[in-house]
Amino acid sequence: MKTKVKEISLALCLMAVLTVPFRASAITDEDYFYADVNGDGVVNIADMVVVIDCIMASTDSSVVPNPNINPGYVSASEYGAVGDGVTDDTQALECLFEAAFRLKKALYLNPGTYLIRRSLTLRSGLEVYGSEATITKRKAVTTTLADAAEKNQNYIDVVDASGFAVGDQFVIADPEDENWCTHAVVTRITGNRIHFLSVINDCQPAFLGCVRAYAQGCEVSTSFALLRSWTARFECDGVAINDLTLDGNRVASEPVLSANSCIYLDAYYPGGFTDLSGIEYGNVQRKLAARHLSIKNSPGDGISDLSEGGLAVTDCVIENSARHGIHMGTSFNRAMICSNTMTGNGAVGSAVFFSQDVADVMMDNNVISSFKNGCAVDAADASVKYLLIRKNEFKGILDEVFAFSTASAAPGGTLQVSNNTIRGLNAMLFNGENMDGIVMAGNEVKTVTTLPQCALRVVQCNNVILSANKFPSSASFSTPVIATGTTNIIQASNSWN
Repeated sequence: MKTKVKEISLALCLMAVLTVPFRASAITDEDYFYADVNGDGVVNIADMVVVIDCIMASTDSSVVPNPNINPGYVSASEYGAVGDGVTDDTQALECLFEAAFRLKKALYLNPGTYLIRRSLTLRSGLEVYGSEATITKRKAVTTTLADAAEKNQNYIDVVDASGFAVGDQFVIADPEDENWCTHAVVTRITGNRIHFLSVINDCQPAFLGCVRAYAQGCEVSTSFALLRSWTARFECDGVAINDLTLDGNRVASEPVLSANSCIYLDAYYPGGFTDLSGIEYGNVQRKLAARHLSIKNSPGDGISDLSEGGLAVTDCVIENSARHGIHMGTSFNRAMICSNTMTGNGAVGSAVFFSQDVADVMMDNNVISSFKNGCAVDAADASVKYLLIRKNEFKGILDEVFAFSTASAAPGGTLQVSNNTIRGLNAMLFNGENMDGIVMAGNEVKTVTTLPQCALRVVQCNNVILSANKFPSSASFSTPVIATGTTNIIQASNSWN
């Protein structure tokens, strides 16, 4: 009995250390949860809690200024954009985005629907505002390669080029290796031969045509990201996108690629690039802020941020993406995902997907429904450090709500999943393998749709606390917790029924 009381007391003490909201001192944009903001002498999840509480208490309504009376803005109407949903506004918006960057002014999209045929480029310091404005693209046209295409070839032969037009941006997608794809712009069409000018490619700076050989039958589609950075040419350090609708207008035949996401920040490559002319590019890609956005119908992710880190997504609606709601790339650091509504397509993807080696991420007060997983990590070789998932509501998740099963363990730091509400459980609440420092506390499953064998699975994990988790009285697991090979596991006050 004494041992049991001791275990419960230890669990509660550890939970207190991790969750008590301290009064915040000065918190800057640069150091939000890397700093010891609560003054307890260490940097840990408690500091993340402080920052979240400060953000949630903010009353800033982010009213969009009127560019007509504010000289710090350039507007879409100034550059000839029509915004009627029919006129091709690509060139006008390209000029607008370039002018805003060159003039160091914020960019304002007047109310309307802007149709584009190519990605709009995000550059360092760009601020985008839209008031009842939508950026979209026409329905994608998809065909296949009629013949193999060689590396650096600047034309392709396709089965049917009738739906393509000069100025279209298209993607060649190899289903066996989606990262090796190319985006290019059509310059001429002769029969079923498409000639193209390469835009900055996803993976190589010295790109003249096809990034590599493509086999006959590969998909060719007029698909692209609405807003994206281009690592091999432009730095993208600090972009803010506010009060805007992004409609990917996806169709079933479109290739599902992260590079076709509504917002896509290119991968960060340490050292940057030097092109054929000897020009060096610093390759800074980081700090994207998205607020009050409606992101829908993406042929990739809603937001795919493969940059160095520094993502803030607040008060957004992300729905019906072909893949994930939000996708963070390998070695990503620092993200705040707060007060968003994310709805999946009911079949694949996660509301939030973490690639390998992610650190300092917090999710708070989001409403998430109809994804395969609520949150998941790359199962190959993922690690997490200071990951906080709290006060979220998950509804109708098809598989594990929290999928953190990885092939090898080198996480370091702490994963805390606390005070979340789950409605309609279909599989395990939590699946963790090869991890260290897990706290699952205060989570409540309101309804169970399909009763799984167990509520939680922690295999080959260390330092695990399971405390005050609650399931409905109708749930009766054959084995509530599977903890094979796990050391230092404490269970306290759970209601597994």
